[in-house]
Amino acid sequence: MSTDEPEVTTVTSKGQITIPSRLRKQFGLEKGTKLMVVPTDYGLVLKKLELPSVEEFQKRVEERAEAVDLSAEEVDELVHKARGTGE
Repeated sequence: MSTDEPEVTTVTSKGQITIPSRLRKQFGLEKGTKLMVVPTDYGLVLKKLELPSVEEFQKRVEERAEAVDLSAEEVDELVHKARGTGE
């Protein structure tokens, strides 16, 4: 089967779909992979989210911490605001 040939899947009663194994392998989709669902004029597009590892995230935070003067409490408050879970 060519890589541009469509595959058919079914939406379950819980709104879940199974991505065919050939496509999971082709796009590196493993258990726990995050996908963004984007509505378009032509239908839905699935986009794999490339999230940094914990180590990479910590490195980025450390690099930016030198440029920004925030306390741990201020960072915590900003995180809660961004998540919509607090003030």
